[in-house]
Amino acid sequence: MQSIRVLFTALLIATAFSATAVAAEDTPTFAKDVAPILFDNCVVCHREGEVAPMALTSYAAVRPWARAIKDKVVSREMPPWHADPAGSLEFRNDRRLSQVQIDTISAWVDGGAPQGNPTDLPGLPPIPAGWQIKDLGEPDAIIRMPVAEEIPASGELAMTNYYIPVPWDEARYARALESKPGNRVVTHHSVAYIRSGLPPGTRLNEKGLAVRDESIEVDGNASFEFAQRSVKLTGYAPGKGYKRYPAGAGRVLPPNWYFVLNQHYQPTGKPETDRSELGLWFHDEAVDTDINEVVASDGVSIVEGREVVAEHGQRRPVVPNIPAFVDDWKIVTMKLFPEDTTVFSLSPHAHLRGKRFTYTLVRPDGTEETLLSVPQYDFNWQTFYELTEPMVFPAGSKLVTVGYYDNSVKNRYNPSPDKEVYWAEQSWDEMFNPFFEYGVDVETPTEGGGN
Repeated sequence: MQSIRVLFTALLIATAFSATAVAAEDTPTFAKDVAPILFDNCVVCHREGEVAPMALTSYAAVRPWARAIKDKVVSREMPPWHADPAGSLEFRNDRRLSQVQIDTISAWVDGGAPQGNPTDLPGLPPIPAGWQIKDLGEPDAIIRMPVAEEIPASGELAMTNYYIPVPWDEARYARALESKPGNRVVTHHSVAYIRSGLPPGTRLNEKGLAVRDESIEVDGNASFEFAQRSVKLTGYAPGKGYKRYPAGAGRVLPPNWYFVLNQHYQPTGKPETDRSELGLWFHDEAVDTDINEVVASDGVSIVEGREVVAEHGQRRPVVPNIPAFVDDWKIVTMKLFPEDTTVFSLSPHAHLRGKRFTYTLVRPDGTEETLLSVPQYDFNWQTFYELTEPMVFPAGSKLVTVGYYDNSVKNRYNPSPDKEVYWAEQSWDEMFNPFFEYGVDVETPTEGGGN
């Protein structure tokens, strides 16, 4: 009997060891299973010198954060993606992890977060230092502010335009563009434009600012013509900074025009400096489609059920301020498309009270399709939602955009729920800019010049 008990105990121990060995073999490892997920989806931000609070570029760097990483990916808080998949189209820049990837990270953490065999570790993606676009290499051209700007410790600063002459003598065609602030802490936004000339009656100073020159004669219609020949390219704001386009489409960059970096700084309490840049990656040949970005509005807004119309000469109506303590304040805009229009991306822009947004296409026959639903807007993660396939809006269609704002104590980002909110540039003010990008047939680029 004693020998039977000994044999039985030995069998139990052997079985336990065997089960443990099998479990260990089944547990994902960092090197083989988890690192590929992090390297493909996370290190573009989670690396030295980027916006994320920690690097995820090695086992030693990742291991202390293992449980926090699991919590963030299981809740889908990371990677950040705010479009509701059930109420939106598909987007080619969707950052969400698959359920298989989430389960892999979860099982790795639950299994003790083992390193695994270091020889299984993939190489880090060759992302150029300081840039977010991770698979195109270094930019083909970099446009910089002429000099570093000094930002004071305090005050409310106006937006400033820095002009840089286009440095080539024939048209180029950008397949990707990225705005890169030199100092993210102080940069509210950096928006890049291309313009056919300087503002009427001005010249450039050493800082790249357009200053009045009394010796230059100004035509009475010059200001209007100048405004019409300005094209937005891309811009940095929290959570976004670059754009990419498919084959055959891009941004036309004519010679003898000017790049303009529109900079808006918010003082941090101490003096700062910034020298922002625009990175450009070119198509090898001319494109058929030039991309334009505009706001989805024809000059009429519906604010809390009341129509507000832009006055003559204004592009947008004067919208009433958002009252104190309201938690679901609504604004609606509409844009009519008189001809077939191919749309490439959608991007709502608001500030700290932005709550949720929708884009809805209303076709000529009255049928409706929700293109984008952002149920929990986050000022810190603003995104251009790039359609997987460009979408044609039939002539006679309407794009209806709806935004809701929370100026109450329930909004944890709200700095002053007891005050009404003005429509202006500062983060504590508000904006409603339902941007979208559409394509136009490329014509022979027009050279700029003059003022």
